[in-house]
Amino acid sequence: VRHVTGIPHSPTGQAIVERAHSSLKAMLNKQKRGSNGDTPQDRLNKVLYVLNFLNREDEKGEMPIMRHLGRGRVLESQPPVMYRDMGIQKWEAPVSLI
Repeated sequence: VRHVTGIPHSPTGQAIVERAHSSLKAMLNKQKRGSNGDTPQDRLNKVLYVLNFLNREDEKGEMPIMRHLGRGRVLESQPPVMYRDMGIQKWEAPVSLI
């Protein structure tokens, strides 16, 4: 666990850090009841996974990590891909995905 102090002379910045610490501690306390043999690192990994990937906060049901990674990205619906023909050991030209 890395100590984060926040932004100097910024009470709002410190409040954000304290809120993150509070959420992390609350989730660790919830998890402590069911994980007797786990190491502290395993418990922290599980808590971070739950907070980042499984916690649904908005009205659309979108995960926080998807909001973070998906903003402004427009992907092609079926991008062309190359494939390797193992019979002749050669890469074949791009084809569309199925």
